[in-house]
Amino acid sequence: MSKLEKFLEWFHDGREDEYNRILKVFGTTRNFLKTVLKYNEQDQVDVTYIPSGEFKNDSELFNFIIDNGFLDDVDYNNLEEVLKNYYLISLIEKNTSNGLNFICHNLLTDVQIRDDGYWLRLSGREELAEFFDSGGRDYSASDIAQKVFAEDGTIYEYYWDSTDDVYSDVIEELNEQNIQRLAEYILENIGNKDLSTEDFGSDFFQELADTDGRDGLFQITSDNVISLIKDEEAMNELLDTDLDELKGNLDNLHTNAYNGAYGDMLWNLVMEGLDEYFSSPIDEVATQIGEKRRYTQYIKIRDFYSNVMTFLNEYRGYSDTLDYYGGYTQMMKQLFNDGTYEQIDFRVYDYPDSSEVDRQINDLFGDYLY
Repeated sequence: MSKLEKFLEWFHDGREDEYNRILKVFGTTRNFLKTVLKYNEQDQVDVTYIPSGEFKNDSELFNFIIDNGFLDDVDYNNLEEVLKNYYLISLIEKNTSNGLNFICHNLLTDVQIRDDGYWLRLSGREELAEFFDSGGRDYSASDIAQKVFAEDGTIYEYYWDSTDDVYSDVIEELNEQNIQRLAEYILENIGNKDLSTEDFGSDFFQELADTDGRDGLFQITSDNVISLIKDEEAMNELLDTDLDELKGNLDNLHTNAYNGAYGDMLWNLVMEGLDEYFSSPIDEVATQIGEKRRYTQYIKIRDFYSNVMTFLNEYRGYSDTLDYYGGYTQMMKQLFNDGTYEQIDFRVYDYPDSSEVDRQINDLFGDYLY
């Protein structure tokens, strides 16, 4: 038996002490393999016997093995689990596009390759909630995301009592255009009609009667209607009496503006959060199957290369492999679970931004006057 044959026997023995005898002679695994190459005996070496620690000690060892023909007759599926991630790293480093394409075609079956990048095929919109943090609060980011992506579109419990003061919460927030609309409404409904100060306590109405000299009678006209709108006490009296229908409409307006602003806030938090890992809106692709049309949702992955390489480097030398997880979402969940990546998170406020409520009030105002 030649010396090389003896070393090969130790190499394939599988015991740590025998492998250490090789390292004692050659110093490193790579030096031993160089000797094997010298005698052109690489087909006699089963590299799966190399301890995983050797690949960690020599980060280029696997590339050396591939470059020198030690794996010419071995494909990915025949590799030991602990070598698979090294193999994929090597493929990607040699040719990024070919390596990632191999992964998409064979290992991560929910990733579609398009001309502009890599797209995640969703089993349903709710799958995206997996990328959001689920811990700690009554309404977590994941809870909100699940509701945003749900088919029924119900994001939160509707608020019915959003205001108890439509003057301060609605009228005082109106822009000039809507102030004019309100003035026109008031004139149309109670304008140029005799009203009595006996029915109202506001000084505003008494001053109108005194100015007109009509012994306790006054009228709302185009000359004084804007002043009326600016007088909180006078307006509230009318809202409780002659303009009570308007008060109800303004109450409904505030409720819908408040809820609309809150829903938009939650929607925007979720959609803006998606930007961390994705770089497109959800794309729905229709497929005709007989008389039925089926829609599949896709979303573009922001940095597929980085995500995959992070996983492969994190788990090189371990049995966590891409074919075990089988999909991009499952791969990312593992990286979230071990703390390599952070899930998308945001603070969920109990109320919407007041400026957004005011904006919606002004946008919707004309629809609620009648």
